Amino acid sequence: MPRCAGSDSTAEGDFKKLKAYLLRLNRITKNCFQCSFPCPRLQARFFSSHHALAAFPSLCYSSLVETKRETPVLKVSGNTIEGVLDEVASELPIRLVLNNEPLVTLLCTPAELQELSVGFLLSEGLLQDKAAIKNIEIDEREAVVRIDLADLPPDFPKLFETRTISSGCGKGVTFTNYRIPMEKRIDVKGPFMSLDDIRRLLGSFRTISKLYLETGGVHSAAISDGKEILLFSEDIGRHNAVDKLIGKAFLQSISVKDKILFTSGRVTSEIVTKAGRNRFPILISRAAPSCMAISYAEDMGITLVGFARGDRMNIYSWPSRLQLDSFN
Repeated sequence: MPRCAGSDSTAEGDFKKLKAYLLRLNRITKNCFQCSFPCPRLQARFFSSHHALAAFPSLCYSSLVETKRETPVLKVSGNTIEGVLDEVASELPIRLVLNNEPLVTLLCTPAELQELSVGFLLSEGLLQDKAAIKNIEIDEREAVVRIDLADLPPDFPKLFETRTISSGCGKGVTFTNYRIPMEKRIDVKGPFMSLDDIRRLLGSFRTISKLYLETGGVHSAAISDGKEILLFSEDIGRHNAVDKLIGKAFLQSISVKDKILFTSGRVTSEIVTKAGRNRFPILISRAAPSCMAISYAEDMGITLVGFARGDRMNIYSWPSRLQLDSFN
């Protein structure tokens, strides 16, 4: 069961022990500046039993509701070595069960699990209409999301036996059929926004994630109407962040057919497929796209912008949706 191994009181007691442990560790490091690194004494104390956390089992696993945890680290700065508690992003395996059939296990940040599950089903083409959702149940004890959908064929698991290992973190799985028919090309006309609009929105997007500022360990995704950011999600996985955002918009009945999708992570074919299947006309990332992502964006009619940082950006496809006249 992927929860804390002990009770709250056990965890509190372990944190007290851990603080005392780090104080002892810091006393050791004061005498280690002339040692070769890694210092044998530090290794013996800090890495005994394979990891410092081995002595504190209640701190080893993330609770379902916590998006970050503290962990002991040796922080090195120049010739200084200090034992401290550092904040890291939580990661938890969540099982998605569809119509009583196990579908997939998602490694994710344990937040917005309903949105993540719904967004995943939308991106995989298993869900199109909110009326098809009969029930959603989140079991925190077992780390399971159970969803019942109407109108699925009885043998639907066999339809999705062909899985693709994605290029996402943690070797993600997708069932997506990448042969997108040309008649599904997005034909929304532009221009939607100026380059200055993109720069301004990126400034807000870059600083909106409190969890990233605290841990540096999550990706972000946002939906904008070209003037302001409407919805925002974050997760350790860039695919999950996009799925959470898609699920959130769907559950709030916000149409994305004339909206802009922002993502902090690199853009691969799976990200473009998620954008195309959900009919986003514009996809903007601070990172790089892959060659297949560019090809998919061109085929699907998606305006793809990458390396969007500061005053710079690269426009890879369908630039007509951006106002470029002032730069000619």
